[in-house]
Amino acid sequence: MMFAHIIVVFSVAALARGAAVSGGAKERMVHCERYYLPVCTRKYDPVCGSDGRSYSNECMLCLENMEQKVSTYVIKKGSC
Repeated sequence: MMFAHIIVVFSVAALARGAAVSGGAKERMVHCERYYLPVCTRKYDPVCGSDGRSYSNECMLCLENMEQKVSTYVIKKGSC
């Protein structure tokens, strides 16, 4: 089971790196490999995702990417 999570995390990271980023310098890929998904801290450091949703921190955005099998990236720091 843990092996499957690792594969998913690395797949999402590879997709995120390969996705084209259009627009301003504030948009950026997320670095999900730095987190121990599915465990995220409770630190409140909001980010705005490319899906128009606010996440409490980058780890939570990565968790959503993993669970939903999407490649949402950060549009800006702070809430949307």
